[in-house]
Amino acid sequence: MNMSSKTYGVLLVGGMRSHQENYALQFQADPRCRLVAVADQEDAPIDRVMLNQALADELDLPYQNLEVALERTDVDIVSLCPEVERRAEIAVRCAQAGKHLYLDKPLALNSSSASKIVSAVHESGVKAQMFSNVHCNWAKEAKTTLEEGAIGQLRAIHCDITFAKGHPGSVKQQRRIESGKRSRYTFAEAKPELFDIGVYAVSVINWITNQPVKSLVATTGNYFFKEHLAYDVEDFGSIVMELADGTTATISSGRFGWTSHPLGGIQRIKLVGNAGIVNFDANQPRLEVHAAEPSFQPPVPHPLDPMGMWSSTTNGIMQKNRWKPISGQNWIEEEFRSFIDAIDIGTPIEMTVELAAQSVEVITAAYHSAASGQTVNIT
Repeated sequence: MNMSSKTYGVLLVGGMRSHQENYALQFQADPRCRLVAVADQEDAPIDRVMLNQALADELDLPYQNLEVALERTDVDIVSLCPEVERRAEIAVRCAQAGKHLYLDKPLALNSSSASKIVSAVHESGVKAQMFSNVHCNWAKEAKTTLEEGAIGQLRAIHCDITFAKGHPGSVKQQRRIESGKRSRYTFAEAKPELFDIGVYAVSVINWITNQPVKSLVATTGNYFFKEHLAYDVEDFGSIVMELADGTTATISSGRFGWTSHPLGGIQRIKLVGNAGIVNFDANQPRLEVHAAEPSFQPPVPHPLDPMGMWSSTTNGIMQKNRWKPISGQNWIEEEFRSFIDAIDIGTPIEMTVELAAQSVEVITAAYHSAASGQTVNIT
């Protein structure tokens, strides 16, 4: 199918120190899109208003009240990066206004909020996609291998996604007790990492297997970062799941420090079938460069972003240069192009809000399991 000649106006909800810093540039790079404005609710927190205005100034865009912006006839798409706590309310309102939704991950804070987004998308008929890793080569190759039957019947699947950012070694020898409650997600210095990073792993497994989770047992841990301990959130977590068809699925996700990996972290999947076992790794194939040049040095912790989460606070840091992946794929570009294609020419969306909502249900259940030490049944 050929692309249409239509230009899609994109409204940005969310400002600096959010993934909107990156998403806005991806939309701007697509010739079918035009950035229209930055917007937020009238009663948005004052710190978010200031960050929204900063992004608007950076991109030379107006900053508007959300309700006013949604009335604009030149707005077709809303790129949503508000705090997770406000995400469902804003997403529902934008869907009701007939705007297509590009959603930051995770979809929502809890299953109830995620369900509201799913319902609003269904009722309005708009296109909606959550940011994920499903357009990465390693994930696509795993799904293709399974669908082609190369390993026979799937028995087990494991996914590791761990980010190499932050300054570890700052936690005193004390054990954090998981409460099982996650009433807040957004902190300036930290995030709950099983939720923040685990959503990638869980959503990839949901997408590859097309199977809901039947039950799970999980654990969380704190051994590295004082910032996480201070806000009662975990460094990492692991989940063991039984899928509806009996397949065992496991993940390990979190954050483990700048110098814990030669690049940005671990991203890999293992498929175990009755006819074979196959591994897929984001960092394979690669070149390894060993030369007389300075080794990577972690940056001085940014006071408002010690974990290195945002582009605007990590600009200018020393780049890791020892591993050179050679796949040549620009998966981020593919992620956004696929969303515009879905709107423009009707191609299917891979990471739908239904799949995204499943990962919210799984991870919130995982926190309850980690607190109780018991298996949690989902379906």
